[in-house]
Amino acid sequence: MRNEKPAAVTAKTWLSPCGPIELAATGSELVMSDWVNGWHRKATLARMQRLLKTGMVPGTSSVIEQAERELEEFFGGTRRTFSVPVRLVGTPFQIRVWNALGALQYGEVTTYGELAARIGMPGAVRAVANAVGANPLSIIVPCHRVIGADGTLTGYGGGYPAKRRLLAIEAGVPESALPWPEK
Repeated sequence: MRNEKPAAVTAKTWLSPCGPIELAATGSELVMSDWVNGWHRKATLARMQRLLKTGMVPGTSSVIEQAERELEEFFGGTRRTFSVPVRLVGTPFQIRVWNALGALQYGEVTTYGELAARIGMPGAVRAVANAVGANPLSIIVPCHRVIGADGTLTGYGGGYPAKRRLLAIEAGVPESALPWPEK
């Protein structure tokens, strides 16, 4: 993580087809794409404030507008990768895990154990799972692509229905064709 202190973090809520997502940026980098009603929301906001040493102000920026366009294209099925510049705000271990998530291909699913092995720490499955759950850049850093070792869908900040929908979009199939039941 860089040490310079940004003037402020600009934030705007964008209504995705799966629910509201707060997009936040510092200057020319997106630092957050987080589910407004997500279970880890408070921890994400606290980490942002602690590590960036600044608060959030409502507004928009060219980076936030780019993120909105790219997310709309993703949900529309016309975007497979994101080019919006991002800044990963977390511990060195979290950033290592998030970079591994970013290396997953569109439509590829993996398990927490496989992800731990990819970063060279096969015994750190729980720590990897915690880092995945702390991801502040949902969809853009694709934590929705991680499933349980037994092949079941696991928790997701945007909720189970959002995770199913994202995986269906990437699989190019209706949600009813997915191997995971509706909840």
